[in-house]
Amino acid sequence: MTSPAYRPDIDGLRAVAVLSVVVFHLDANWLPGGFAGVDIFFVISGYLITGIVWSELASGRFTLKGFYQRRILRIVPAYYLVLAASFLVAALMLMPMEFEAFSMSARASVLFAANFWFAQRIDYFDQASEQDHLLHLWSLAVEEQFYVVFPLLLMLLVRLAGASTRKALLLVLVLGAVSLAASIAMAVFAPRAGFFMPHTRAFELMIGALLALSGAGRALSPIRRELAGALGLVLIAASFVLLSDRLAYPGGWALLPCLGAGLVIISGANGQPHATSVLRWRVSIAVGLVSYSLYLWHWPVIAFARTLGFDPASPATTASLLLLMAALSAATWRFVEQPARGWRSAGAARAFGLFAGLSLATLAVTAVVEATDGLPLRIPPRVAGLMAANEEWRASDRLACMSRWRDEGFSFAERGVPESPCRLGAREGAARVVLWGDSHAAALAPGVDAALAELGVGGLLVAKAGCPPLVDPRISGSEHDGTCQQFTEQVLDEILAARPDAVILAARWTLVAEGGTGVDLRFAPPPSASLRRARLMELTQASAALAARLADAGIPVILVHTVPEPGINVPSAIAVSDRFGLAEPAGPGRQAALTRQQATRAALDQAATGHGWRVVDPLDALCGAGAACRIVAAGEPLYFDSNHLTVRGAELLSPGLVEALSPLLGRN
Repeated sequence: MTSPAYRPDIDGLRAVAVLSVVVFHLDANWLPGGFAGVDIFFVISGYLITGIVWSELASGRFTLKGFYQRRILRIVPAYYLVLAASFLVAALMLMPMEFEAFSMSARASVLFAANFWFAQRIDYFDQASEQDHLLHLWSLAVEEQFYVVFPLLLMLLVRLAGASTRKALLLVLVLGAVSLAASIAMAVFAPRAGFFMPHTRAFELMIGALLALSGAGRALSPIRRELAGALGLVLIAASFVLLSDRLAYPGGWALLPCLGAGLVIISGANGQPHATSVLRWRVSIAVGLVSYSLYLWHWPVIAFARTLGFDPASPATTASLLLLMAALSAATWRFVEQPARGWRSAGAARAFGLFAGLSLATLAVTAVVEATDGLPLRIPPRVAGLMAANEEWRASDRLACMSRWRDEGFSFAERGVPESPCRLGAREGAARVVLWGDSHAAALAPGVDAALAELGVGGLLVAKAGCPPLVDPRISGSEHDGTCQQFTEQVLDEILAARPDAVILAARWTLVAEGGTGVDLRFAPPPSASLRRARLMELTQASAALAARLADAGIPVILVHTVPEPGINVPSAIAVSDRFGLAEPAGPGRQAALTRQQATRAALDQAATGHGWRVVDPLDALCGAGAACRIVAAGEPLYFDSNHLTVRGAELLSPGLVEALSPLLGRN
């Protein structure tokens, strides 16, 4: 076989892939499955790289040095330009903790391990991911790992069995089948890791490799080429519309865009069908040519815009960001990508020296940033003071309390002693009130602590991050291995045994019922209730079941609704606006917050009404009757990130908690 000839339709397919990702990242509501563009890129890479490597191996011309020289010159110059520019902007805009996290992401990216790094830190579809300015580099890490491993496997195959295309096809089929099985399994049992891992994405690259090795499409008749091209485009379009962050991905769902891309590639293997002519338009080819640079630039542009408090989905901001992306991408392609490709004739030393020098320099910078905890000397004193709230969680007793619930066995008696970080209110006597929930409950703890201290009663915080206070196996929270379920069952058993005077339930209920929106909650409409119907039903049933068990035991309950969610890192946004003289960011409108929570509140209110729960509404304290909910008071942030209250914010809820608790504790 020969190395693949230039295919204008593949450049057009690249354009479709990158534009779908850009649109998805601007606003997931516009193209719910736009993230599948990455899967299309994987298929294209598998096809082109395998075609090149195998043709050179078959003719005895392949060398690892030559292969990696070409890959370095193709990837590294633009990659490090964007990384360096992002570092400079991050140094100007990010506060110490965020800058340190950015530096860690950059270090992982330099080591081609960004996918492993992000798999440990975030959910790709979670709102918190919007503030990780290098998140998009995970997919390039997967491709880089493919470049390292797959050519070596093909070389080993040729050495052991000769340049047998049949055996190479068998190898690719086995690798692809094993990867697909692993992807389906991890999508169910470990979806966060499964999204990023190379072995769960390898089957997408193997689809492209299979097409390259088999020469698929070369014998197709004109009619079949038309049908293959049309069906491929339909499958790709369907994936953009039908897929969403509600699905366990990639798993089998990724076959939809991958097979679509494969059919498009097949359709153009021996002629250019009319069905795919849109891919060969000049504008499609032009976007495809700059697709690598556009992919590199698009996410930092969007993420830093969010850091500054802009809404990427607003028409004016969208237009501005797209123009900026286009200018940066075109300039990078013209003045970086193209000249670097001309260095292939200069020998491998220049390529490897460039790669080593840029990598070592970047690693040295990351070492300095991390050794100094984010270079805090960059930050003016007043701005640093605003950011103190952002460090609050890391150093607080509440975090220590949550970490203590990791043991398999525990008891309220052990955790409720006066010196315990889980103790709330009066330090003497039994813990008569239990605050139970996820990290939002832990953030609320200072308000409950103040309320109980005023009432002269002791209490206990029982919280585990990402684990809502619901005993239902269908609600796994952030833990998909059953850990949350084990924890909530133990807590409920302890509550039923201890029979406290009151249980306060607090959580980020909107996340339980509706999931992350993937958009800035200040501006975007809430997810449709119909799309979340199944999860809302689970929340309704789980809260009713919990209410019944607590009612049977005669234990009163106070429900705390979700706090208004600003959708931005509040201390960072305030500090950035102060530093650059921008308008101070505003909180969400009361009506917008209510609309966001409407379906969730309806589900919880069934249990509250049916079993006489008392309700504390954070909107009363944080929003009042005004149009906007407060995110700052007396110059102090009321949130330490995008949704957790600071101590000051939690204490604003204390009067409402006192009012709800007083009758239950005989303080009327």
